Amino acid sequence: MKIISITNQKGGTGKTIVAVNLSNALSLKDYKALIIPIGSVS
Repeated sequence: MKIISITNQKGGTGKTIVAVNLSNALSLKDYKALIIPIGSVS
């Protein structure tokens, strides 16, 4: 199992859309992908 982490301390940098697009691309290649949002909202 490989783990890919998309991080940035600043908000509004596009982390969510990158994670969604990456997981979609991986699933199209028959990989299993799981997105787990971790972090605080301030």
